[in-house]
Order: sequence, then C-alpha cells, then structure tokens
Amino acid sequence: MPKRIAIVDIGSNSTRVVIFQRTSRFGFHLVAQQKADVRISKGSFEANGILQEEAICRSIASLKLFNKIIKEYKARKTLIVATAAVRNAPNRYEFIKRVKEETGFKIRVIDGEKEAFYGAISANNLLPIDKDSITVDIGGGSTDIALIQNKKITNTISLNIGTVTLKELFFDKNRPIEEAINYIKNELNRLDQCFKAKKAIAIGGVLRALTKSIMEIENYSYKKIHSFNYSINNYQEHINSIIKSNNKEELNSLNIKENRHDTIKGGILIFRELLSHLDITNIITSSVGVREGIFLNDMLRGSGGKFPKELNPSIISIKDRLDLLKIDTKTTEKIAIDIYSHLKENFDPNSNYLNELLDAIKLSNVGKSLTIYDEHKHTYYIAMQELNWQYNHKQMLLISAILRSKGEKLIYKAIKKEHKKLLPSKNSLKWLGLIYTISNLLHTYTSKGNLSFKYTNNILSIHSNYSLDLFKEEIKDLKLPKNIYIDIVQN
Repeated sequence: MPKRIAIVDIGSNSTRVVIFQRTSRFGFHLVAQQKADVRISKGSFEANGILQEEAICRSIASLKLFNKIIKEYKARKTLIVATAAVRNAPNRYEFIKRVKEETGFKIRVIDGEKEAFYGAISANNLLPIDKDSITVDIGGGSTDIALIQNKKITNTISLNIGTVTLKELFFDKNRPIEEAINYIKNELNRLDQCFKAKKAIAIGGVLRALTKSIMEIENYSYKKIHSFNYSINNYQEHINSIIKSNNKEELNSLNIKENRHDTIKGGILIFRELLSHLDITNIITSSVGVREGIFLNDMLRGSGGKFPKELNPSIISIKDRLDLLKIDTKTTEKIAIDIYSHLKENFDPNSNYLNELLDAIKLSNVGKSLTIYDEHKHTYYIAMQELNWQYNHKQMLLISAILRSKGEKLIYKAIKKEHKKLLPSKNSLKWLGLIYTISNLLHTYTSKGNLSFKYTNNILSIHSNYSLDLFKEEIKDLKLPKNIYIDIVQN
C-alpha cells in the first residue's frame, strides 16, 4: 500500500498533478498540487478534433515538470488519465506514444462515463449529501453527469458539450447565443428521465468560479467553497449577466477571476440550461472531482468505494497527522453524551448538536502537537483550516467554535461575531462550551472514578466516588450560562 500516490489529469483546458499522502487505512491528505493551463484542445475543433503540435508540445513540457515533482515527493504510485480532448482526437495514439517516449508516463484515456463516475465517488464520499443528487462536471470538451441515489452511484452519462467547444464554435465566431443554446438543448435531450434529483453537485473550475462570485456578492463570511449551498433562483440575474458579458471589465465587475474569463460564459450557459432541463434549483459546490475520485477509487477498493459510516475522513486525517499524544477520547465522549442528555432541553430542545460536540472532543488534543501553551487556539485554527469532508459550513464552524472554548471563556466572541448567520445562538454556544469543558476536565481528574449526573432545579449535580477537589478548582472561575449551578457530590 503506497503512502504517496500521484494523480495526473490531462484535461481539455488544463493539466494537473496532485499528490496524496496516505496516513492510515482511511486517512489521507493532499501534500502537493500543480496546474498548467496548456489548453491541449486549442485549435482542435476546427481541425476535426486533431490535437495541434503547439498544444502537444505545451502538454509534454508540463508533464516533464510534473514528473520532476512526483520524483521529488517520492510518490510510489502514479495514475495518469486523459479526458475528452485526447479521447476524441484522431491522433490520440500518436500523442500517447510521444508522451511515453519523452516523459515515461503511460496515459490511460478514460471515457466520459468513467470521468463522471470518478467525480461522483469524490462527491459521494466527501460531501454531506442527504438527498438524491446529480453531479455536474463541466469541462472543456464534455459535461459529465452522475446520479447518486441513496448514497450509491446508479447512473452516469457524458454529454458532448464543454466550455472550449462553445467558445470555439460560437463565442469566438460571434454567432448568436441562441445557436449555442439550441446546440446545448439538442445534447441535453440525450438525458434519460431517470436523471431526476433534488440537488445538483457542482464540480470543476468553472462552477467553482461561479460559487466564488456568488460568495462575493453575498459577502459570505466563511471563505470555503466546499459544501457551499445556494438556490439558483436567487442568482438568475447574476448568472444571466455573466452569460451576456462582452468584455473583461464586465466579468471583473461580476467577481469572475481573469483566469476564467475565456471559458466562464460557455460553462455557465451549459449549467443554466442543464438545471432548467432537469428542474433543479438547489446547488452544493464541491472542491473535489475527478482527481480525488481516482485516488479514492484506488484507496477504497476494499470497502465498496465508500468510507465506513462511522468514520469521518477529516477527523481521521487530522488525528493521524497531529494527535501525537494518541489519548483515547472515548471516555470523555461518554461523559459528554451523559451531560448533554441532561442539559439539552434547557438550552436548545429543537436542535441536536451532539455529533458536533463529540467530534470536537475527538480533536481536543491536536493543538498540543504544536505547544501546550494556548493549545486550544492552535486546535481551533487547525479545525478552521482542515475540517472539510462530509460537513456543511455550519458544522465546520460549530466544531471549531466548541474547540475554542477554554477556561472561563466558554464562547469565543470573535467567531460568533464574524459568522453570526452560520452559528447557533450565543446561549447554545455557551452551553456546548460548558459541556465540552467539564467533560474534558472530568475525564482528566476522574479517570479511575465512576460518574453520574442529575439536573434538577437548575443544578447540575455531579456524583463521583473519586475526589473532585482539583476539578472544583478548575471550574470555580467559569462564567456559567445563566440559571445553572454545579454541585459536586462525592459518594
């Protein structure tokens, strides 16, 4: 089982390399990535799909660089795939042969359905999908779609429409946009009626660029695009403005980065027409796609292509790398479950934050890998950066906020102020911070004792057959939520 695996993806617009580090059976993280905008498909549409010499030379130059990076990182396994531009090229075999001769890379050309499948694997494993969904990956030469039902990939299809296709066939020739729309609609008619779902998962650079522009419009407080949700109906005017834009000044004003100017219009037009065709309005953005799917397909081949239900890959990765003490948190989690069950009705009976509380406890020691001084701050920053997979933004922020609880400060005011719309009430955060704090302290000071809890008349009684004198000292300065008192009963 190689510890480092490199994935090279030769797409129509760009060629990329990513290197993943395996940290355990289900733990991994990204250690390197590089992108080259080689535009291998440039000029090929007017040449009946034939890859042009200049584009081939750019691609081979980028692959030579990637080979150097892979060797520097000592990746033990390299998987190289090419997608639409290469698979549709009449001279693909000549290209593959030249690459092998000049770089040593052996390219595997994958079809559009396999490309859709890989995108779906990454989304199915690394996004919080709670409803049947379709993945939409709009590339330069194709749009690849997969259907996920009951957390299983049940169907895939690849449509012959992409950003470079539309650019070269329509926008570069100033043909009426209605012709491009008709071209898209004709291809959309290939979609089977089974591609019906409540939500679309947006994959790929063009759709991530759209998400970033929407986040800018909303002045959205959390800057991660992974798991960002939005309703397409709220941004129809913005989307139409992108499609109608005529120059870079207009695109800049719509918060579209310059590196996306030449492909964004076609990609968003395809996306708009596709969503309308399938009557989908709810979107979730994915920061992962084909490359992550190739890696996960290799990593999870012995577990049915999925992480075990009880494991979160973000938690596993963080603990593998940063939890140097390897302290078992199961006892602390049991204490927290018991206390939470007694106090929940008091601070938020209509919500359930237990899972986020328990995940915070699992990560409670990772900051100590840097230093024990202000370790709660280090843990907080680690969580803010590294919590990604299978969580929505509210969950990521809540776990981070709980981890920032320390001493008498049960709530970190800065995170509440900055992310007010995404976090629970101030009162709920205080109670969760209290449960997190006293659960960790009780485990520290009663590791050999028996604990039980009662909550009556605003008093949390903690019963123990072991001395809690040190625990009393620790909590005496805690600024407790209103109307709660802690009583220590030694049996």
